[in-house]
Amino acid sequence: MNRHILKTDKDVFDLSWNEDKLYEIRFDDRNFQIGDELFFVETVYTGEEMKAGKPLEYTGRLICATVTHKLKGVYGLKDNWCILGCFPKYVDTAFDIEDSEK
Repeated sequence: MNRHILKTDKDVFDLSWNEDKLYEIRFDDRNFQIGDELFFVETVYTGEEMKAGKPLEYTGRLICATVTHKLKGVYGLKDNWCILGCFPKYVDTAFDIEDSEK
């Protein structure tokens, strides 16, 4: 089992926070596996805003989920992209990623 910290834009994060979205579509550069733990950390700015120069900042909200299944090469997914089924384990509203990386 591996653990992955994944930056997540607010709009997508909110869907997962409310358990309206129990899957994730990601580039599979980490070789995600069933049983891996995913730590979704909400960012203040979107990926597009950060590409344009906004700083990487976190809101403090985090979702921890376990990968329950993985689909690749289906449903029109491009090479190296996957759909991950995610079962949420817990949420946190005061997570400090800087402290977790020490």
